[in-house]
Amino acid sequence: MYRIGIDLGGTNIAAGLVDENYKIEMTKGDTPTFGFEIYLTDGSVYEPEVGDSVVFAAKANKYDIEPAFTIEADMESQTVTFREEHTKALEIGKYIWELSLNKENGYRCTFIANKKLNLTVGVA
Repeated sequence: MYRIGIDLGGTNIAAGLVDENYKIEMTKGDTPTFGFEIYLTDGSVYEPEVGDSVVFAAKANKYDIEPAFTIEADMESQTVTFREEHTKALEIGKYIWELSLNKENGYRCTFIANKKLNLTVGVA
């Protein structure tokens, strides 16, 4: 199954594709939005609590100390929205990404890890 994130706002159409293995394909500098859900071990959907945050982080190499960029998700809509500045200055190529749930008490759970992000160049 594939999911497509699209941002039709303004003058440009931005899109990204996520496959069944959570690999993201997108043009650098584009601004797609992707949804997410968090599931508990019993299979039920986790309901975010006050003070929770979810962070998308991408690195060029899993051994890098700092991510190339991070995005704090919108917890109300449970979406991650890329802005142009997140990827425009990055090199074209492969990155790895993760999503982590961060609770107010310091607890952190990476619920999607070591997934691929492929940044490509636009044709225009």
